[in-house]
Amino acid sequence: MAHPRLTFSDPTIQTTGVTLVVYAPFGTDAALSRYPDAAAVPVDRHPLVRHLAEVARCGVHVSALVDLYRDGSYLVEMTANSRAAPRITSRWKLEMDGIATMAGFLRYSRLKRPGTAIVLALEGHGAGYLPELDLSVLTTSNLTQNGSIEWHIANGAGAPQLPMGSPLLPMGSPLLPMGSPLLPADHAPLSSYGLGQAMALAQVDGGQRVGVVHLNNCFNMSAELLHTIAPYADVATGYLNYNFFTAGEAYPVVFDRLRRAGTATTEQLAHWFADANRDLLASKSHHPTAAGVVQLSRMPLIARRIHTLARALIKALDSATPAQRPGVVRQVRSALRRAQKYDNEGSPKLGPADEMVDICSLATELSAFEVNAVPVQKAARALRSSLAGIKAYGASGVPWSEPGVHWDFSRPDLAMNILCPDASLRGLWDWRSPYYLQVRLEPGVPAVQPHQIDFLKKSAWVDFIREYHREEPFLGVLAAEIPHLPTFNRAHTLPPD
Repeated sequence: MAHPRLTFSDPTIQTTGVTLVVYAPFGTDAALSRYPDAAAVPVDRHPLVRHLAEVARCGVHVSALVDLYRDGSYLVEMTANSRAAPRITSRWKLEMDGIATMAGFLRYSRLKRPGTAIVLALEGHGAGYLPELDLSVLTTSNLTQNGSIEWHIANGAGAPQLPMGSPLLPMGSPLLPMGSPLLPADHAPLSSYGLGQAMALAQVDGGQRVGVVHLNNCFNMSAELLHTIAPYADVATGYLNYNFFTAGEAYPVVFDRLRRAGTATTEQLAHWFADANRDLLASKSHHPTAAGVVQLSRMPLIARRIHTLARALIKALDSATPAQRPGVVRQVRSALRRAQKYDNEGSPKLGPADEMVDICSLATELSAFEVNAVPVQKAARALRSSLAGIKAYGASGVPWSEPGVHWDFSRPDLAMNILCPDASLRGLWDWRSPYYLQVRLEPGVPAVQPHQIDFLKKSAWVDFIREYHREEPFLGVLAAEIPHLPTFNRAHTLPPD
C-alpha cells in the first residue's frame, strides 16, 4: 500500500510518508487517563491508542508518548499499514511538562522515521499563554522579600501587603518583584516558551520543521503561543475556547481522508483536523467549540500589527488630560467588553470578567475608536485584515457540561485569543499576570521566570496593559487554576437548544 504524503509551503522541503507524533500528558488527570470509563485501563487498551492503531492502517507511522495517572509513561510505536499490535515500551515516569522530555521525544520520532513529514498532535490540557517558571526560586524568603511582604489570601484572591496592612501596590498593574505564590496545583501543560524551545532543540541537528501542529486542547489557538512556535512549524490548528476531549476519535477520519487523497498540503491537513473535530462533536449536540487554522508564517505580521494597535491605544490613553482620561479608559473597556471572550475566570459563562479576548473581534470593535482616531482605526483595520480567514468554524449551543450557559462562536471576526488581564478593571488579575508583565529580568533579583517569550518582549501589548491600568486600584491575584478539559459525552442528551 502506498504511503500518503504532505507538501509544505516551502517547496524545497521534500518528504516521503507521514509520521503522526502524539504527546499525551495525562499523568495528573484521572479523567483523561481513564476516559471514557471510571476504571483505569492498561495503556494498550486506552482509546487514544486504539484510535492511533486505526491511523496506522491508513498508511501513517505513529509515535506517541502517553503518560497515565498513577501509572507510567509509555512510548507507543506503530508502523504504517501494519496490523500488528503497537510496540509499547515503558519509559518509567517522565516529567511531561519538561522541555527536555518534549525535545527528546520529537527528535527520537524524527530520527526513527527519517524523511517523513512530522505531524505533531498535543493532547491533554491547554492554557493559552503559560509562563516558564523556575520553582526552586519561589522560596518563602524570595516571595516575601525576606519577610517585608505578607501575602493575604481571601475570597479566592491573594493581595501582597505590607506588615501593617497597607497595600504594597495600591495602583496599577501587579508588577510583583517575585511573581505570585499562587500556582496551578496539577495538570499544567508545557509552558509557551517550553514548547517553542523543545521544537527548536528538536531541529538543531538539521531536522526539518514540523508540517502541522494540532493543538488538540483548550485555549491554545493563542496569539502568544502561535507566535512562539511559528519558526518551527508550517501550519497550526487550534481551539479558541474549550475543546472536548475525544481520545483521538477524529484522527482516523483525518488520515483516512489523506489516504484516499494520496497527497495534501499541510494547510489542507490542518483544516481536515478542524473539520473532523467539528463533525464528531456535532454528531451529538451540546459540544460547541471554535477552531482556527493559521499558516504560521503569518504570525510575525500579526504580531507587528498587534504591536502597532497597542502603541496607538497607549497614545490615546497617555495623551489624555486628567479630565479626559476616564472617558478614554471607558471607551477601551467598552471595546474589550464587546469583543468575544473565552472562558478563563470562574463562571463558564462567556463575557466579563473573562480575560481571554479574541484579538480579531477586538480589532473590529476598535475600528471606530474615537480617541487618537486615525492611528487606532487604521491599526485596528490592518490587524483585522491580517487575521482574515483564520477562523475554521464556530459552533453555538449549550455545552452538556454546563447546561445553564450558552456558548456562541458564530461571529465571523474570530481568529485567536490573547490574554488581557483584568480587562474589566476589577483590580483582580489572572494568576499569570505578574509573569506576563515581566518582560525583562531585574538585576540582583532571582529569576523565577528565567525566560520570557519573544511576543511579550518585543510587543507593546504589555505596555498597553500597564497604561490601561495605570490609575486603577490593584486588589489581588486570582487563585491559579488550569481549567479541566471537558470530555466528550456519549450518554447524556440535553433538550434542543
